[in-house]
Amino acid sequence: MSTATRMSENDPHKIAEVLSLLDKVVLEMIRAQQPLARVLESLCLKIEERSPGLICSVLLLDNDGRTLRDGAAPSLPGSYRAAVDGTKIGPQAGSCGTAAYRQQPVVVTDIARDPLWADYRHGLRACWSMPVSSHDGTVLGTFACYYRETRGPDPYHLQLIDRATHLAGIAIEHHRAKTELRAAETRYRTLVERLPAITYIAEVGIEGRWQFVSPQIESILGFSVEEWMADPGIWISRIHKDDRGIAIAAEARVQQTGELYKAEYRMIARDGRILWFRDEANLLDGTAGSKPVMQGVLYDITEHKRLEDQLRQAQKMEAVGQLAGGVAHDFNNLLMVMGAHIDRIRDRLLPHDPLFGDAAEIHTAVQRAAALTSQLLAFSRKQFLQPRVLDISSVLSGVARMLARVLGESIELKIEVENGLARVKVDQGQLEQALLNLALNARDAMPDGGTLTLQAKSMQFHEAQNWRHSSVQPGSYVMLAVTDTGTGMDAATQARIFEPFFTTKGPGKGTGLGLPMVYGVIKQSGGAISVYSELGQGTTFKIFLPPCKDDAAPDTQRLAPVSEEKGNETILLVEDQVAIREVASVYLMGLGYNVLAAPDGEAALRIAETQQQSIDLLVTDMVMPNMGGRDLANHINRLYPQAKVLFMSGYPDFEVRHSEGLTEHAEVLQKPFSLKSLASKARLLLDKAPRTVEQ
Repeated sequence: MSTATRMSENDPHKIAEVLSLLDKVVLEMIRAQQPLARVLESLCLKIEERSPGLICSVLLLDNDGRTLRDGAAPSLPGSYRAAVDGTKIGPQAGSCGTAAYRQQPVVVTDIARDPLWADYRHGLRACWSMPVSSHDGTVLGTFACYYRETRGPDPYHLQLIDRATHLAGIAIEHHRAKTELRAAETRYRTLVERLPAITYIAEVGIEGRWQFVSPQIESILGFSVEEWMADPGIWISRIHKDDRGIAIAAEARVQQTGELYKAEYRMIARDGRILWFRDEANLLDGTAGSKPVMQGVLYDITEHKRLEDQLRQAQKMEAVGQLAGGVAHDFNNLLMVMGAHIDRIRDRLLPHDPLFGDAAEIHTAVQRAAALTSQLLAFSRKQFLQPRVLDISSVLSGVARMLARVLGESIELKIEVENGLARVKVDQGQLEQALLNLALNARDAMPDGGTLTLQAKSMQFHEAQNWRHSSVQPGSYVMLAVTDTGTGMDAATQARIFEPFFTTKGPGKGTGLGLPMVYGVIKQSGGAISVYSELGQGTTFKIFLPPCKDDAAPDTQRLAPVSEEKGNETILLVEDQVAIREVASVYLMGLGYNVLAAPDGEAALRIAETQQQSIDLLVTDMVMPNMGGRDLANHINRLYPQAKVLFMSGYPDFEVRHSEGLTEHAEVLQKPFSLKSLASKARLLLDKAPRTVEQ
């Protein structure tokens, strides 16, 4: 280097001029968002221009904090750059690797004699390396100066290197911040665009301008982002007119209190669908005098609202069912007493007696009332069923024969049954009654004629299905559909069709218990029911029952009631209702039986333990105070193994059979029953060959 050059390098004014020029070039490139590699390369070249013989390089420290990568070295050979790229920092890793590791400058005046450079020579003789740090002291890389002759840095070089290191730190930190910001924006945008919701930024007010709305606006509401952004009034115009006050009041509250915006309201999509949304937003800090701006999210909660409505409906149906079942239980006991006494009165009257007709009318009324309570119990899913394995095609054939007599010539009946359909395990009589109820309702919905279709096919659900009134889990089902081409129903009617006593028929034309009975029987059988209907388009009820792999049970005919026969066996009659206990006792004793009566299980057990003669038949209510019928039967069978057991029940809890551990073969007489039925069942059991009693 010449003497003139060295003098200029030591001239404070010249040094300040060089440093100022360096600042200007590099900072302008950073402001212009130039790539980091170009900025660092320009930095190296500017320093090399001002210091002939000096070669510069920048190495960048990886995010792992251990590896140096080539950043810029415009005047170094490619072989050298390749050799240092990937260098691991450490206490003996060349000037740069060591400077980054120690976080302090490393000056090597003679590379040939320095152990740090054993593997990194490439014709270089001197190296001065400085760690490049961020504003908080984190090492970002290194800035190095090389000479092809041995020498150390003079004050001019030290100032130049210090400024270069500072500028490199600014450039690298700016680049990393920009990269992290872009990555964060990408993550945020990806998150926003994948959310099942609409994110937005908008001015407060019903006519506030939209500054941003996410692309989901099109998939959810049917409007493009451009359409939505161009119309400040589109938001309020798409809110359901009954809910606009809710949205406006929430905005006013936000402006007054600064609290989080929260509102739930309905919006009308472009295709006319009504969707529920939960809108949550907060105010953004803005400049003084500008309109307040909200950033928020519109969550589509339509499905959530539907499930809420389904839950409320299920809870209401359950509550009504419990009430109906409880009423039916008490009413059954009253009917039992009324029926028993009217039967005794009729037995004492001759057919030509003037009172015989009145007694017959009372008897008919009791039977009708008993049928109503049976329907109430069916709705509440608390009646006793006798399920058996059935072939659905046989059931539909039988129902079709019954319908042929009641549908009329103006209604065409179609039966569609899938080949190889799985069997089901249900109470045949109740299933037939349910199908008949649906079919007769369909007939009434087609006063001018139409088509009634009964269909049976297999269904496979891969995910849970939820309808207004019931739901099913994933799996295989046998589906029974009853479809008509009648008048159809509106949404309000569909919401209430399974409620007891709800009917759209005129006075005297319906009890409002037919569909509740269907609902109860299907639910009690482990199935589900759905309904689809549109005004003027007809109605389809679908019943879903779990398949059964067992063989179908033989189609046995119900045994005709056995005429009452007298007897002389000992019957232990246990009933907590005094009136029923007394009338049944008197009747059975009139037939010659020796009747021991008790009000509950404990009293009955005391009688049995002190009884001198054998007890042949236990007739007991299932649910009683102190001791239930099941426990009593166990005790009696231990005392009298040959004793038969007949359970009575008018209690409206279907779970009794399961909770009491009774099998399908346990004999149960459902209240209200006639005294003759009691006598017939008792005689039938007493005449059976001795066997182990199944309970």
